[in-house]
Order: sequence, then structure tokens, then C-alpha cells
Amino acid sequence: MKFRKATAKDAVGIATVLKECYNIDSIKEGVNIFREEALKKHNYIVADDGGRIAGIVTWKMHGLPKHELTELDRIAVLSEYRGKGVAPGLFKALVKAANAEYKKLGFKLRKLYILCHLDNKRAHAFYKKMGMKKETVLKSHYYKGKDEAVFSRFFN
Repeated sequence: MKFRKATAKDAVGIATVLKECYNIDSIKEGVNIFREEALKKHNYIVADDGGRIAGIVTWKMHGLPKHELTELDRIAVLSEYRGKGVAPGLFKALVKAANAEYKKLGFKLRKLYILCHLDNKRAHAFYKKMGMKKETVLKSHYYKGKDEAVFSRFFN
């Protein structure tokens, strides 16, 4: 499994992961999401299994570079690859990539955070395993009646 920065050629593979793992109706919608987010400077890292996209992680810097703050936007792995170390590999690749981006600007990654559905206990367990801690809960944040947990990890 190779973890690398996504390219335009990965659009359909990324869309396939988005369709399986998120509320995405079609491959076309997933391709459009990838293209739109890439234009907005979202960073995509893919888990490449011999040319097949097995999973993705997306992230973006928040605020000014001096804030050293990064949002883990989403992490998703195709069902057949779950439990095989793909998600932890993507997480580690994100941390490495974010640190490299901050280093170019004379800074370093200080804090990584994610908003996650409060009822997504499987994701909570994963984030805790990656050294993140639940900071707070945002009421009805994305959807009315659906709360979000904020998980974060500080780096030295």
C-alpha cells in the first residue's frame, strides 16, 4: 500500500470511496466534489493499492500559517480494506504531509482536529487510537438534531 498525494487521475477512484463511505449519490457527484475541493486548496492523500484507490484522507490548513492548525476533513476506506491498517496509514501520511507544508512556511503542525458525528462511535475509537481527544460537542452543527464531537491532537 502506497500513501501519496492525489492527482487528477485519481478522481474516479476517490469518487468511488466517497460514494461508498459518505452520503454521495453517484460517481459523477464524487468527482465533482474532489475537483471543487481541490480548487479550494483541500489536500487529498490516497491509499493506492497497485493502482486502486483503497482509501482517502482530506485535510486543510486553518487560519494563518502561524496558527499551525489543520483540520482533518474526512478519512474513508473501502469496506474490503478496513481493519488492514489503511486508515492509520492515511492518518500518519496526513500528519507527515501537513508538517512538510508548514515547514515550507517556517512553521510546524501544532494542532490537528476533526468534527465527527456524535453517534459515530467507531470513528471516535479510531481517533482516540490515533492520539486524539474529544474536546467538546457542537449541537445541531451540520444537521438539525445531529450533534458533532470535536476531536483534536496537539503536537510538540
